[in-house]
Amino acid sequence: MAEEWPSKVLPVRVISGRDDAKALSIKKYSCSQPKDEVTFLTFLSKYFATSVAAVSIAVNALNKGVLLSKASPVYDTKTVGIQDNNLRVRGENDPHANEESGKYEPVSPYDPTYPYNHVYETESGHVKEYDDTPGYERIKERHKSGTQYEIQPNGSKIEKIVRDNYQLVVGHDTLEVRGNVKIIVSGDANIAVAKNLTAQVGQDMTTIVGGNMEANITGTTSLTGIGDISITQNGIDASLITLKSEYTKDDIVYKGNIKLDGEVSITENLVVEKLTTTSNSTTPIELDTHTHDDFDSPTVQTGTPN
Repeated sequence: MAEEWPSKVLPVRVISGRDDAKALSIKKYSCSQPKDEVTFLTFLSKYFATSVAAVSIAVNALNKGVLLSKASPVYDTKTVGIQDNNLRVRGENDPHANEESGKYEPVSPYDPTYPYNHVYETESGHVKEYDDTPGYERIKERHKSGTQYEIQPNGSKIEKIVRDNYQLVVGHDTLEVRGNVKIIVSGDANIAVAKNLTAQVGQDMTTIVGGNMEANITGTTSLTGIGDISITQNGIDASLITLKSEYTKDDIVYKGNIKLDGEVSITENLVVEKLTTTSNSTTPIELDTHTHDDFDSPTVQTGTPN
């Protein structure tokens, strides 16, 4: 009774004439039916039939847009006169060139030349590219959603995340940048530091606040300037600078002291709304009730000191 060859063949690796010498009693294929041992007498006819079946499977996969690898019985289609089924391999226009990009996002150097761009693309649209086109060498990995990274010919790397990003570092983290750094945040930004925060600036520092600015400090505040310190309030209708000192004890708010240690120069009028005192090395003087004697009048009167 003649042996029947399985109707469904599942190739597991490439078989070529180089394997003939090993085919006397080796099982070559994974089948849907029990496997037959290939003998020398039946090998040639069965191998030919198997090759035809494998080619048929490969052509069907090719027509459906499925990429083949060298694990398949038919190698890839990078052969003179045969068109590859992937447009990136063929060097056609980037299918995602018109996607929305960032304001400062560099332009992709995508410009592959056949047959240098090696592409793996899945059925859902995930893509890996290893482009060896001279002068345009790139590595790109892209999720079907559009999240991707690309390494450019000069070694620059561009990452794009179309949704949220989260990174956890259990140990220490160090970022060393030898050039400039630019951070653009379209929404809010929050920085939470559990312990100390140190910011060291080698030269100038500029802070521009379009709205209000508030600093809540529970400890001691110290501001030291080697040069001059200038505080200017530019209001639209009126300007006011308030220096207030107060403290709370037993839920009662008390007034504190403001000390000016140095000479004070007032270039405009000074208005004092409450009691004002001054002191010298002996006795404090209360300015509101202080009087001067002009020694020429029988009564004591206030006025400029003589």
